[in-house]
Amino acid sequence: ISNPIYSDNIQMELGQTVDRMQVQMINLTLPWILGIAVFLFYALISYLRISKKVATAVLYRENIFQSEYIDTPFVLGIFRPKIYLPYNVKSEHFEYVIAHEQAHISRKDHWWKPLGFLLCTIYWFHPLMWLAYALFCRDMELACDEKVIRNWNNGQKATYMEALLACSLQRPLGFSCPLAFGEIGVKERVKAIMNY
Repeated sequence: ISNPIYSDNIQMELGQTVDRMQVQMINLTLPWILGIAVFLFYALISYLRISKKVATAVLYRENIFQSEYIDTPFVLGIFRPKIYLPYNVKSEHFEYVIAHEQAHISRKDHWWKPLGFLLCTIYWFHPLMWLAYALFCRDMELACDEKVIRNWNNGQKATYMEALLACSLQRPLGFSCPLAFGEIGVKERVKAIMNY
């Protein structure tokens, strides 16, 4: 109230308004905060579960570990990222998978991906955010593929595609989008590698 004549006589409680949009915003605040809490809880539980799975991982070299309890290669960690590989990766595919995961680290994807998920957590109600996140994950994988195969010959590219297909077949179905080797849009990625 800006009129000094009325300001002494009229007292308004917080939340009292005739603006319907403001009333809706007040009513939707609690569900929005609950949605954020659910997604943060999901992220925490997912992180703790995967950390528990790789707790017994064996050091291969530098920041690369192997574990028998995981099905697909991935990068874990924000400040000191580590590469985790399953034991069932074929020896001829091993260095190709490592090259892909190292490309994620060199591109700082282990920072960008959690930031993208945080934005999805805040705007969880907006379907375009989830679409943007899915496309972001796909583009991240394509960029890593391109970075890895840039200077390779056709034989190396073919082996890389075999490794990609082998890792994608072992991946369990799920909604999560970790920084995994054989994860998103495998058909599209193989076509991109062939056309690079």
